[in-house]
Amino acid sequence: MTRATPLVLAAALVAVAVAAAPVAHFAPGTVPGTLRYQVVSAGGATGDVSGTLGRLTNLEVLAGPVLEQEVVWRGAEPVATTVLTWILRARTPGPIAVGPTRVQLGDTQLFTNAVNGSALAGGHRGGGVQLLTQLSRAHVRVGEPLVVHFLVAAPPQAIGEGWEVQASFPDSWSERLPAEAGPEGGPGRWPPGLLPLGGWLVIPARSGRLEIPSATARAADWGADTDTPASPGLTATSQPVSVEVAKLPSAPAPFFGAVGTLAFSRRLVAEGTQAGGMTAVEIDVHGAGNLPLLEPPPLQLPAGIRSFAAEESHEWKASPRGLVGWRRWRIPIEAASPGTYQLPAVTFCTFRPGKSYAMQTLPALTLAVRPADVAAQTAPANHPRPESPRWPAAAVVAAAFLAGAGTVLAARAWRARGPRRPLRADDAATELRRMQLAVEGWVRSRWGVAASSGPAGWTAAGCPLADAEEAASLIRACERLRVSPGLADPAEALPALRLRVRRLTATAEASADKLEG
Repeated sequence: MTRATPLVLAAALVAVAVAAAPVAHFAPGTVPGTLRYQVVSAGGATGDVSGTLGRLTNLEVLAGPVLEQEVVWRGAEPVATTVLTWILRARTPGPIAVGPTRVQLGDTQLFTNAVNGSALAGGHRGGGVQLLTQLSRAHVRVGEPLVVHFLVAAPPQAIGEGWEVQASFPDSWSERLPAEAGPEGGPGRWPPGLLPLGGWLVIPARSGRLEIPSATARAADWGADTDTPASPGLTATSQPVSVEVAKLPSAPAPFFGAVGTLAFSRRLVAEGTQAGGMTAVEIDVHGAGNLPLLEPPPLQLPAGIRSFAAEESHEWKASPRGLVGWRRWRIPIEAASPGTYQLPAVTFCTFRPGKSYAMQTLPALTLAVRPADVAAQTAPANHPRPESPRWPAAAVVAAAFLAGAGTVLAARAWRARGPRRPLRADDAATELRRMQLAVEGWVRSRWGVAASSGPAGWTAAGCPLADAEEAASLIRACERLRVSPGLADPAEALPALRLRVRRLTATAEASADKLEG
């Protein structure tokens, strides 16, 4: 071990007396504005070593203690020279002091002398290094890009690599810019003597005063004490700044928040489908702007078509002009009846930063809906069922218990089957539709009411509340998985749904017959 500065001093102390009390002293800090407080002791080489600072006067602790130890042999006995180091900083110019420090060497407890000194003016945090905040503009509108760069007026020894900057931007979308992104004037246009540490793209989400709190920068690779590796590197803190964020002017057409240089497109995933089948409208926006802050775009639908919650996907990267890339919404739609439907033309309105609104009109879309396949509409529950036997109450309870247990065991067995052929999305959607129709048909045939009347209407017609809730749950589950296949793996979800549908249409009728008797 070759720790020159503290250990040379330690070796001299060992020559005085091995059992003497530890000696404390101040030493200059490597980072401007800091100092080291060191406790040097000598003794046996066994046991844990720890130190507790005494009373501090006009001082604050930045780091430590850091333990360094060197063992030498005196004859057959090992002797350890131990150095404990704290990094301190004076709060204000004037007297400083550290009261007696307690040192624990194995089972032995010792105390140091008190150390006094004076702090001179100029010893403040960062050693005179200033962290500056540069804004691309002082006034922006909601959704417009604001670029925030942090720079330091650092000594020549400091380099850009290794700096860590911690910054926050409330009420905004923010993303770190690539390292090569410079000021708006282009790379190499930084003010002379300033070192750029990093930039952020900030997109304000609301109007008013945007407060940017103080940021902190730390140079992990410059200013660290070579004798004390855990001491802090060069640090600096910026002053809070604020930016005025104005509202956007009134939009001339329906507006859903698009700000930037953006273009839109839309298409039908399938221009033809059958009644009760699913298709989707995809709306794409691409370019540079406030992509993550956009709401799902408006979609006007003719009577007879209903829509479901949109599925979203995107890909973008930060740039001084905004987020560059694309975003897509896939909106599932369903037509209950056959026919030709016209989705009207739509106009998208975008605010161009520093300019005005731009509008883009997309043409109408035509959806052809053919009659549903007869097989898809046929459900076993729609056919008359033979008179169910009137089981004893105990048998009904046992049957329900066994059916529930069978659902669990069958689902487990299905998952344990190992690798299997992936289920096609079209096949899954068709089966889900059939199961949904089976439950709706059971409601109509068993209770004589339309499925659209909902659980309240079913229970009013005599359906037990538990059965009505289960039927509604099954209908919702089938719809959600059809329109949002990403919610679950069909190979995992379909077997359990099949069993639940069979159990509802088989046992609920028997239970109802028993109640009627």
